[in-house]
Amino acid sequence: WRADALKKAQDYHAANLPPLCVEPDTSERETASFELQVGEETAARQALIVEFPCQIGAYSQTAVYLLSDQQGTVSQIVFPSPKFDVNYVGGEESAGVDTIVVYETPYLREVVNPSYDPPSRTMSERNKWRGLGDAYTETRWQFKNGKFEITYFAVDATFDGKDDPIVLIERDIW
Repeated sequence: WRADALKKAQDYHAANLPPLCVEPDTSERETASFELQVGEETAARQALIVEFPCQIGAYSQTAVYLLSDQQGTVSQIVFPSPKFDVNYVGGEESAGVDTIVVYETPYLREVVNPSYDPPSRTMSERNKWRGLGDAYTETRWQFKNGKFEITYFAVDATFDGKDDPIVLIERDIW
């Protein structure tokens, strides 16, 4: 079933290429995929999370994911991704962060600098705002109940050369 699920995901991706993605690489490069079980024991099905690279920049790369299961179903994976405003002390970035306000949490397909850990079923991203990496957002999602739920979200908006994020969401969903 794995080979069939992977092929169905690749075909789906090629036919439904998101605008943010480059054309799929048809070379010998292997498509990354991760096996997982979806559902409860009695109604469980085997599935693959399949990764498709989208954009590659100087210090960041992005990917989108599909879930392809043993029954032939392919679906897009979306991630709750907070949007926020940073208010700096006196309006100056160099003066430090006054507040960070999350104003919405849309579901997005694209993950920046992604990393997936199969044992914990956790997807992570670290979205660098500049090459130095001292300003960024870091997000973690855990796969539960057939979808990825946000478990951690932090913002380091200081541009000060230090790693000192403000954690806005931290929860355990297990």
